[in-house]
Amino acid sequence: MSLSPLLTLCVALWMPPVRVGRPSPLAIEEDALRAAAAPLSKYNGSTDLDAPRLPRGWHVNRAETVIGHGRPAYERAANALQRLELLEHTWLTARCVCATDRELLAVCSRQWGCVWLTNTNLVLRRECGARRSSVSWGTTRRHVLAGEETVCVTHDASTDGVRFTVLSFSRPRHLFSAVAYPYVLAQQRRFARDATAAMERACGNSQPAG
Repeated sequence: MSLSPLLTLCVALWMPPVRVGRPSPLAIEEDALRAAAAPLSKYNGSTDLDAPRLPRGWHVNRAETVIGHGRPAYERAANALQRLELLEHTWLTARCVCATDRELLAVCSRQWGCVWLTNTNLVLRRECGARRSSVSWGTTRRHVLAGEETVCVTHDASTDGVRFTVLSFSRPRHLFSAVAYPYVLAQQRRFARDATAAMERACGNSQPAG
């Protein structure tokens, strides 16, 4: 067997950490540290919300909602976003870990009732300014997908509106995600809804996500 097919087989056989029941924060951090040396997945680009187009051949998931109004609402949302509170749900949890010069983001999601899977990302950029707060991460080779994601809060000076945006592009890089990709896409849509609701709460707006 040549090296290339062997590497392909290794990727296909690798499985993310699997647990029955929600793992502890320490367990998720340990998963992240074990993946600390993993390189980024094939696409090493940059998710730019202002880009005229995203890479062709990738599934794009984008959701935008006005989640509040006013400077105080923006500041609350911006701080919550930097703490990644939008990743904490009954079916999802995450931990950030610093390893050497990298910030790793391990995301653990519930699948099939009580089974939890952990995938590790690399935080690419953080921005926290007077009008825009964002975090971007890319998948590593310890993730069943290849791609990038950006979550962003902006404050529009002309309307005083606070807007939350989720933008990602992805495609399968593992046998598991290729077979279950429709389910993966449904989870991405669920995350966009739940993250928007979490950011609305952070703004002080208790209304359902629009």
